[in-house]
Amino acid sequence: MGVTFDNVEKKFVFDFGHDGDEDIGLSIRMAVDSAHKKINLYHYGVVVLPETRTKVNQYMLRYIYRFNQPRLLKFEDVLSEPMDEELISLIRQHNALVIDDVTSGDSNLNEVLCTLRNLNDANNIAIFSIVG
Repeated sequence: MGVTFDNVEKKFVFDFGHDGDEDIGLSIRMAVDSAHKKINLYHYGVVVLPETRTKVNQYMLRYIYRFNQPRLLKFEDVLSEPMDEELISLIRQHNALVIDDVTSGDSNLNEVLCTLRNLNDANNIAIFSIVG
């Protein structure tokens, strides 16, 4: 399993040998800890993730919550037309962490990132994703 953490300015890749018997939670916890050392997850007040949460997404969110109690947003909320003014204000005030396990197949990740960047070009937007 490869675990990728991607920031607009930096890209971090964490590879873990996963033989199926290893606890996936342990791998995700290690990746979250490594990401926290690089970017400090306390600085991310918004987490955006797909409405349909896979088990992997749930694991990622659980370990991120150890660092911070961010406001959770769904991809669908960020892509809604027209977007709620309170949501726009929230996005403009906080760094955003996007969680998506690309193993789920149908991802609007690029659209979400473009919308976040258009609303929040001054703050950090980071992606935490499981690939493999």
